[in-house]
Amino acid sequence: MSRAPKIEQIGQVKKRIEKWLLDEGFAVWEFADENSHFAYKANRDDCLPLSIFQPQNKNDSVLVVGDIRLSEESQKKLSAAPEEERKFMLYEFRMVLLSTECRWRFIPSSESWKAIRISKAVFYDGLSKDRFFGTVDVVTRAISSVILAFQWKFGVTPYVS
Repeated sequence: MSRAPKIEQIGQVKKRIEKWLLDEGFAVWEFADENSHFAYKANRDDCLPLSIFQPQNKNDSVLVVGDIRLSEESQKKLSAAPEEERKFMLYEFRMVLLSTECRWRFIPSSESWKAIRISKAVFYDGLSKDRFFGTVDVVTRAISSVILAFQWKFGVTPYVS
């Protein structure tokens, strides 16, 4: 049995997701990403901006992603903190993120980060409108938790792109 992606299936999933987003009032635009079968940005007034895409190396799942970024000023403020305090910050964010159902990655690394990527996959075999928007909600809540942690604990306000 071949594990090659079924182009028809990917195209159907792409159209279905775009329709769901539009039906729920999201502004949706497709963007080029050579590492993805398809990639969308989605935004709505009551929701943080998200990316929805299917990586080339994943033939049976779609990712919902939000990138939390720090301004240069915020990065400088956090970098000026003593090393022990920075280690504690990293610990705090990991604790916040462990309470979510999402994966996360510090960009470029956990030693020097300018952004935190929050993501969660939805697999084709469970891809319903309910499951998809449940994933959107989980990712949005995880992003909100991290933003609040930045604001309350460190006095900086990141933005989502």
